[in-house]
Amino acid sequence: MIRIWAIGDLHLGFSTGKWMDRFGPHWIDHHLKVEASWRERVAPGDIVLLPGDFSWAMKPDEVARDFTWLAQLPGRKVLIKGNHDYWWPKTATRMQELLPPGTFAIKRKGLVIDGIPFFGVRGGDFVPSASSTVMEANGIEGGRAVDAAGEPGAREAAAKDGSAELERERHELALSIEHMATLPGREHPPIALFHYPPFPMGESESFFTRMVEETGARTCLFGHLHTQLDWERVFQGDFHRVTYRLVSCDFLDFKPLLIQEVGREIDRPIL
Repeated sequence: MIRIWAIGDLHLGFSTGKWMDRFGPHWIDHHLKVEASWRERVAPGDIVLLPGDFSWAMKPDEVARDFTWLAQLPGRKVLIKGNHDYWWPKTATRMQELLPPGTFAIKRKGLVIDGIPFFGVRGGDFVPSASSTVMEANGIEGGRAVDAAGEPGAREAAAKDGSAELERERHELALSIEHMATLPGREHPPIALFHYPPFPMGESESFFTRMVEETGARTCLFGHLHTQLDWERVFQGDFHRVTYRLVSCDFLDFKPLLIQEVGREIDRPIL
């Protein structure tokens, strides 16, 4: 039996020495908590989904130590890009050079593992969340450390209309879905991966969710959110036959969440 797990927003700092401790004591040595629970739960043949913000590294050459840590954990891993994954290379060829065996990255393409199709996209921030505000208050903006005043032009760039970004992400999602549909061996409903929630805060529908529904997916996972306020406001649950689940690692108490057993979906409460 193959089980599918999910845990997002690992924000690993092996390569940079930059960790998440500034966001509260629960983040101290969080990678040790993740590793311990991962080893307890995940079997070598399982699949673990990592929807974004994998590493604080800024360049492809800086992410090697984070992948070394990931590679020694059991299971096959599937990544998508988060808003802080500035290390993510521009070409698929370069990405393949970085990925350890049994690790896959989705961008503009789909993936099928053991008959289970996957597709995904980073998505866009419909409305800035409390998590984004907290990160800016701690000197992090757009994936970079900034001083209190911000870099010249950073605030102006952040204030621009986000419609272009959302349209770009819609296009990338369409490419991922289209490619997935061409892959052989699809035997089960696909699973959708987003980094940002695929809908505005407080809502349960968007053009993203309608695209997910059209694929026949029954599960859609997302991360990005790191505050109690966001966790209480974001929609989780069933909508139009799709179950939406937040899988940020701090929301999950740093424990991978069981999403599905191959052949049947797990009927269990959202944590």
